[in-house]
Amino acid sequence: MAFDGITTKNILIELNNNLINARIEKIYVPTKNDIFLCFHTKNRDNLKLLISIDANNARIHFSNNVKENPSKAPQICMILRKHLQGAKLLSISQYGLDRVITFKFENINELGDLVQKSLVVELMGKYSNVILIDDKEKIIDSMRHVDITMSSVREVLPNKNYILPTTLGKKNFTALSFDEFSETLINSDFQDLPSAISNNLIGFSKSFVNSFLNELHLSNADVTKENLKIIYNKLIDIFKTMESNAFNFKMTENEKDYYLDINDICKENLALSTFLDEYYSKKESVSLIKNAKMNIEHDVKSHISKLTKKLANVNEILLDSENLEKYKQFGELLNCNMHNLNIGMDKIEVINFYDNNNLITIPLQKNLTPSRNAQNYFKKYNKLKNSIVHATAYKKEFETDIDYLNSVVCELELAESLKEIDEIREELVSSGYIKKAYKSNKKRDDLPSEPIKYEYNGITILVGRNNIQNDKLTFKIAKKTDMWLHTKKIHGSHVIIKSDNVPDDVLLYAAKLAVMHSAGKNSSKVEVDYTQVKFVHKEVGAKPGMVVYTDYHTVIV
Repeated sequence: MAFDGITTKNILIELNNNLINARIEKIYVPTKNDIFLCFHTKNRDNLKLLISIDANNARIHFSNNVKENPSKAPQICMILRKHLQGAKLLSISQYGLDRVITFKFENINELGDLVQKSLVVELMGKYSNVILIDDKEKIIDSMRHVDITMSSVREVLPNKNYILPTTLGKKNFTALSFDEFSETLINSDFQDLPSAISNNLIGFSKSFVNSFLNELHLSNADVTKENLKIIYNKLIDIFKTMESNAFNFKMTENEKDYYLDINDICKENLALSTFLDEYYSKKESVSLIKNAKMNIEHDVKSHISKLTKKLANVNEILLDSENLEKYKQFGELLNCNMHNLNIGMDKIEVINFYDNNNLITIPLQKNLTPSRNAQNYFKKYNKLKNSIVHATAYKKEFETDIDYLNSVVCELELAESLKEIDEIREELVSSGYIKKAYKSNKKRDDLPSEPIKYEYNGITILVGRNNIQNDKLTFKIAKKTDMWLHTKKIHGSHVIIKSDNVPDDVLLYAAKLAVMHSAGKNSSKVEVDYTQVKFVHKEVGAKPGMVVYTDYHTVIV
């Protein structure tokens, strides 16, 4: 579900239970979207509060995740440190059920006076922001500046008065009587209950409404006063319980989303943050991996597209090779018939002694002499001959490059971590396909990743993660007598069975792994070749992961 007003209310229960009277020890702004406030509590606990204004993952919760800080702290970080470092947290409040949270702090200013300042967190998708204001509601600074060209409703700039974001006509459920609640929904433009509730009430995301109505078996019910009475009473009960307790959130079956379990009360102070931290960390990781893959894949497919066009041009030249001998014959036949040629002729019919003395018509350029016409055909012959020689060489080069780059695309599809993607990027840099080095994602681990290790019936099976690792696995880690497997004519990982004597069941298992780590993983029947490592060779100048092999057998899985 979205980080809506209901989630916000639940997380604030946790924050209030743990942070009131705590002091800010450190402030970090590692990215343009994230702020970390490190609190030292009265119980001598050190708690790290994450505030994220990422458009797709705007949220607030305690976090144990570490993000690398920039070498130079951004301006907003320096301002927050100036005004809030060492500050005591007095209160945390939510504006109705909206995703607007106000942290009120007390601190000593440069003159030694005790002053109050507030940090307002607005979690509203692409309009999310963190705003520091003084005791007179004047904006000191914000993570995102909003001027009149960006919003005609309100400006968010230093020295401007802070104005609450608009609710777009939505109403606060906690301030509504049943009659006001039912009248609002019955008179709405939406005929189904989920839309009527989420579009007319603050803080109710569609995912929360849907899960809530499912609990009441009212998902497909009409907007009637009877149904609204059931909903209203249940919501009242939920909010009464929520005043002192946070509800548990749980993952959906596919673990791609979460929902509020209104029947399960959270017993631990940090349970909700722990859940949200894990969920959003996984979500962010998936997003980072996806974006990293897309960036490299764009470059790789751009190279493939250019090479494919070059290959098409080369193939056109090779198709024209049938004209090679024709141009040579035309030149020689014209030389033999010079006495019959005159300037101004556009063609001539001669006996073709290359073709059983059959007659053949040779086109001529009228403005050229007979000898120049003959020379032109010899020039065409020599030019095409040279083109064919070069085209033949380029054809193999282009086909090899395209084949290699398609293997990289396969690698990217199979990659499961940023580290693996970094290694693929480095492979492309070393192969000369990426000339400008990308910003490295260091601090992951300077050591290269290891092959994937499987154990089956006491035998170790190793699978390469990328082309460079495939080479290392096959030619450095494996013994000559180990078994080597690869999908037939399909890009994929090298697979090594660490054994001199491979039982059939182990071979079949390894073949299935080869398919699973290949571009044919979704195919029903895939051929897998296998041979001993000593029969696998690398040609001079071959790209990473590209090998030839002999003395092999094939199994279908």
